[in-house]
Amino acid sequence: MPHPLDTQDMEGVIRRSPEQFAAGLRAAEGVRLSRGPFSQVILAGMGGSWMAGALVRDAGLSKAPITIHRGYGLPERVPSDTLVLASSFSGNTEETLSAYEAARAAGLSLIGVAAGGELEKRCTSAGVPFVKILADPPTMQPRSATGYGVGILVQILARIGLATADAVSTVERLGRFLAGSMESARQQGEALAAVLTAVTPIIYASDRFAAVAHLWKIKINENAKAPAFWNVFPELNHNEMIGWSFVHGAFHVVLLRDANDHPRVQKRFDITLALLREKGIASTIVPITGTTLPEKVFSSLLVGDWASTALALAHGVDPSPVPMVEDLKKRLKD
Repeated sequence: MPHPLDTQDMEGVIRRSPEQFAAGLRAAEGVRLSRGPFSQVILAGMGGSWMAGALVRDAGLSKAPITIHRGYGLPERVPSDTLVLASSFSGNTEETLSAYEAARAAGLSLIGVAAGGELEKRCTSAGVPFVKILADPPTMQPRSATGYGVGILVQILARIGLATADAVSTVERLGRFLAGSMESARQQGEALAAVLTAVTPIIYASDRFAAVAHLWKIKINENAKAPAFWNVFPELNHNEMIGWSFVHGAFHVVLLRDANDHPRVQKRFDITLALLREKGIASTIVPITGTTLPEKVFSSLLVGDWASTALALAHGVDPSPVPMVEDLKKRLKD
């Protein structure tokens, strides 16, 4: 039985999330592009819809550069051999629709990715290739649909020759790996949530896991309705670390640590931990588990899903709805 506060069954969505990878691969099997080859991919999306691009890139599943565009229109001077993916879970995100129109106006190759909405209508009307996200349940939040996006993007890359040789099989295995990791991830996430209930979490990782740290922050924001911040080694040692000299408020640093990070980064972890202790800052190390880079990326995210959901329930809030975002959208229409 779901927790009484969990009205949209976020727990069930997390438990079923490993199934999304294979579903995403299947959804994009029939996509067709008449042009190419392509030198790069731009994924235009906001909120939960850009996450797949960053994760595919950071997990080393693409042979071509993937640029994440989070805004209106497109970047200036986009090369003509660029593939644009306009990605919006709802299909109604105004920034993504703006990027779609900019890509069409520039004559760029374009694919739409959505669960429906205006983006599907425009792609269908204009004959633009479109991949439909068959989300289960359809009411899930975009941030919870990352596996679909990863599977779709990897399948598209594979069909145009830009995925790494084993990318599709890697994504197929990911679902099984994460299903087997589910219970340990839940226990780890819930234990971490217990120490974060009255503090502002600060998520640190090496630069190899920048997208992971960023997504942990986002999940805490949206699921737990709480502020959180993130940064990466070694950059944080050159600026943010100085901010701990005079602390105003209650914070807890969560360090996502991989045993295979660069040796100098490992030393930076150790020294930074010591300096934080000297300043009275509490911290928790969350080991990044897995054998391959994709396993490490997605197993860490699974822990973050459970931690942020448990934190939401500890705060007495429903982890799924995002009322402030919906309020903002209503005001933008005025």
